[in-house]
Amino acid sequence: MPFSLQEYATVSLVLFFSSIVLGAVGFAAGLFGIPLLVLSGVSFPDAVAMSLVAAAPQNLIPVWQLRREIDFRLALRPMLIRYAFMPFGVFTLWLIGHANKDTASQIVGCLVLGIVALQRIWKVHPQPRIHEAWEWVAFSLGGFLLGLCGMGGPVMVLWVLAHDWPMNKSRAFLFFLFATGLPVQALLMWSFFGAEVLDAMLLAAAALPAVLAGVSVGLAIGRATPDCALRTATLSVLILIAASAIIVPYFK
Repeated sequence: MPFSLQEYATVSLVLFFSSIVLGAVGFAAGLFGIPLLVLSGVSFPDAVAMSLVAAAPQNLIPVWQLRREIDFRLALRPMLIRYAFMPFGVFTLWLIGHANKDTASQIVGCLVLGIVALQRIWKVHPQPRIHEAWEWVAFSLGGFLLGLCGMGGPVMVLWVLAHDWPMNKSRAFLFFLFATGLPVQALLMWSFFGAEVLDAMLLAAAALPAVLAGVSVGLAIGRATPDCALRTATLSVLILIAASAIIVPYFK
């Protein structure tokens, strides 16, 4: 289905800013972009599909750049755990996708607030090794949330930050898992939604120049801005967007 110039401009703008967030802080593109897409009138499943397409260059480029830092043996079990739980998330998305659009918007807002709160509450001192049970919790929940709303990254980030790994090893591990989850998520989306989400994927593909530009801008901002200030600003914007997604439907 052809899309209008306004739709293209809106999606490009949202993906541009979400890519800036990713380039600056290393994650949260979906946390930032999906609520904004839903607020702009995009259905919940279509917003997740658009985020999926945008995530391809956002993650594949860093994976290639950091390929020598990837510990494939360490990443194998987390990757398989995510694969096992992703179908449950996509099935839940399918159920939500057939609900009222305002309800979907509020669900997204609640999920974002919950994830941001978890990041603020769960603070641990980095250590060489943590209990295996946390691996199952982090990556099963990460796989479910990736399938449900394209926001599986934050719980995995928390798990990685609990280790005393060098920064490049942490980033390589995360980007590799993000990238390897994309084909499975795309296949599951197609299986559950079929042609319903293909138009959204094509629109996001047309907006990839904005994604690449946003990543470049974000990387430049990340190099020039103190980590503390950047993280505070990002969390503040996420909270504002999530609150809007929850509150706005009550005024319609």
